[in-house]
Amino acid sequence: MRKLLFFLWCFTATSLGAVTLTATVDKTNLSLDDELTLTVEIRGADMNSAPQLPSLPAFNVYSRDVSAININGQQTNTYRYVMLPRFPAKATIGPVRFLYNGQEYQTQPISVNIYRRMPAGKTAGGSAQTGGAAHTGGIRFVSGTNANSGRRASAPDPSLPPALNAVNMQAEEQAGKGFFMAAGVSSLSPYVNQPVELIVRFYYAEAFIDQAPYSSPTVNNIFMEPVGAQTEGTQILRGRMYRYVEQKYALSGVSAGKAVIGPAMVKYRLGTNNMFSAFDRLFGGAAVSEEKVVQTDPITLQVRAVPEAGKPGSFYGAVGSGFTLAAQADRTQVEAGEAVNLTITVRGPGNLKPTADLKMPPIRGFKVYDVASNSVAVPTANGTQSVKTFTTVLVPAAAGIYTVDPIEWSYFNPRTRKYVTLRTQPLSIQVSPATRQNTGYNFAGGPSDNNGIKRLGTDIRYLKTSPFEPAYTGLATLGKAKFWPVVFLLAPVLCLLGATLGKKSLRAKRPLLTAHAALKKATTEAQISEAVSAFLLQRFKLNTGSLQLREMMQALQKRGADKATLQAFLALWQRLDAARFAPQQLGQNETQALAAQTWALLKQLDGEARA
Repeated sequence: MRKLLFFLWCFTATSLGAVTLTATVDKTNLSLDDELTLTVEIRGADMNSAPQLPSLPAFNVYSRDVSAININGQQTNTYRYVMLPRFPAKATIGPVRFLYNGQEYQTQPISVNIYRRMPAGKTAGGSAQTGGAAHTGGIRFVSGTNANSGRRASAPDPSLPPALNAVNMQAEEQAGKGFFMAAGVSSLSPYVNQPVELIVRFYYAEAFIDQAPYSSPTVNNIFMEPVGAQTEGTQILRGRMYRYVEQKYALSGVSAGKAVIGPAMVKYRLGTNNMFSAFDRLFGGAAVSEEKVVQTDPITLQVRAVPEAGKPGSFYGAVGSGFTLAAQADRTQVEAGEAVNLTITVRGPGNLKPTADLKMPPIRGFKVYDVASNSVAVPTANGTQSVKTFTTVLVPAAAGIYTVDPIEWSYFNPRTRKYVTLRTQPLSIQVSPATRQNTGYNFAGGPSDNNGIKRLGTDIRYLKTSPFEPAYTGLATLGKAKFWPVVFLLAPVLCLLGATLGKKSLRAKRPLLTAHAALKKATTEAQISEAVSAFLLQRFKLNTGSLQLREMMQALQKRGADKATLQAFLALWQRLDAARFAPQQLGQNETQALAAQTWALLKQLDGEARA
């Protein structure tokens, strides 16, 4: 308990003492009609000093709003600056600086594109206002998309991005209405898996009350994800001020053919400025109009298949440009038979989740296991960036210096209509002879293969013919004893002694007994691994999901585990860890033998380690 309180005190002191400074904008593409909100957030400092803004020649600061919140002693101060653009340019908001306790903090620069507005609207817009105000009501976007309609108002502006251009043209056409929606996509005929930007806006120039729920459209043959949070702004359309709520999405076609995006819609109710409206609502009066609906037109995309001509074997479905490829090994000096984790990372625009997994080529001198992949999408200022990682395990067979040749990964560039092949840098791995002895615990060795790999040891070493043979064979002779009447009379006393003196011993043995029962039922390496993880957590409070192998070894060593036992545990854990990437179907005898060895090792750890 003292250690826990000391840890909590250290963590609290560290977290309270840390000061962080961040700066974000609500949009990176805007026109002269629009406005920009710069949000500066300071955590861990008081409100005695404010952040210092950089020089902003392309903007006029319209208003400033300051708010503060304190949660569990953690102070967070938020400064919001509403700015109006002065002229079209590719502007840069320099680092925001903050001086606190003699130390200066600063943010990264932010790039913003300011475009000329549409010809029909050349008046500067007002300041942005958050949803939920009494005179305008609120809007809540949950999810969904829309697309370009077939309507065209005026000629497109080449200075604007395609999706934003389509939204502006639709907005110009519908100007004059009190409420309407507009949407635009960056391409009507994308390739399969090509990133497509979608912008949806809800425009309103009149007051509405309560929330205006947003209904997302149904999509067919399209993968769709939201990009960032919703933003708000203003725009002058035919001399009338409109406010809008915007949500961006990242789309990609799933397969070649027609892809349909249904209409998105917003439901709202008109409010009233009548001074008796609150009184009327209290007594059931009709101060609110009936529910109204605005929606966008559906869109049909013609998704194209990538060309077959020139398609390389290392193409797995990625379409776009600006991808990067890198490979990294967790270590470059190992002993023969030890595992090396190789990670290949792909970064690029759009969504890499639908792409196929990388196929690892044969690597001379190594046994290569199957690839495990993971993909995440990260919102950026220019859309969505995907990061996909491929992890495999390499096990060297013999000593020597080996080279992992460049690994290829290809993508299709829709602009040039050509395939581009990326290659990783070669990796050199030095393998020294194995130094571990072939003890009673041997989990790292493997059988010889037909490809020339030498046998370094034996996977399974049978300890006894029956892996779970009863430890006390003499119990069968107790039935012949002639002192049972005395034992029967002393049974209550023995039970009392067992309950008082053996309670702690039984509690200490419970993790080992639980592991024993789990190992008896184990039929796969994965179940053996789960039994070992459960034993370490219950017996030593070691969470294998959050600790590295080196940390577990150090913890067991501090508990008193012998060096030979630690070597055996290391070999066992490496085998079970490698089985996660390359699960093998073991026979019943092999599984039972592995479970028996594991059981013997856990007993050894339990006996050597201190409580």
